[in-house]
Amino acid sequence: MTVSILGVSAQTVTSAEVKSQISKQLVNSYKKFTDADVEVKITATPFAQMQLPDGKITYKIVQGGERITPRDIKRVDVYVNNAFVRTLNLPAQTAVYKDVLVAVDFINRDQAITKETTEVKRLDVSQKFDYVLTEKVLGKEITAKKGFQKGEIIDKRFVKMRPDVARNEGVRIFFVSNGAVMITIDGTAMADGMNGDYVNVENKNYKKVYTGKVIGENRVLVNI
Repeated sequence: MTVSILGVSAQTVTSAEVKSQISKQLVNSYKKFTDADVEVKITATPFAQMQLPDGKITYKIVQGGERITPRDIKRVDVYVNNAFVRTLNLPAQTAVYKDVLVAVDFINRDQAITKETTEVKRLDVSQKFDYVLTEKVLGKEITAKKGFQKGEIIDKRFVKMRPDVARNEGVRIFFVSNGAVMITIDGTAMADGMNGDYVNVENKNYKKVYTGKVIGENRVLVNI
């Protein structure tokens, strides 16, 4: 709603509108890190309505949008017609839903993790989304490094498995734009990853870090 205050046009933005816009931006930002379904809820704002100058409103998330955390404070700068107006500090809750492997019964240490010992469940894995496993890994040789209780998520930190991409090992990085491969370079993986996982990789020559999707053994795809 636009009103005139002392001859200057202004507009009113509700708390619900701000929550919706910031939630959408955060979800889009998080898509760079995971292919899971992400839900973000801004739990509160310091106002019921916010008065802003008339014009196009944009929000820039300057802190809290670079990584997924279940609960966090997001720092957001508000602009009108590209001019800075104010900063908001907004509490947020994030849920990450993914189809992951869980134990169908107790799994002993050193026991094989197979199709028979696990099942797939869709769960909120926001507390450990970097460490879950999906059914696509069941064709590999996997053994438990600890006991897993019935219904417990299979955590990749506690299994023995050769990853498709291994931390500190060489990888081939494929840069893709609009579906076409533009260039390939040699790089180094900065984390372990299985096919379909998103990991950081470093360009060997320029030491620049990119986030890409593991597409095979020692192969990472980066969208540009």
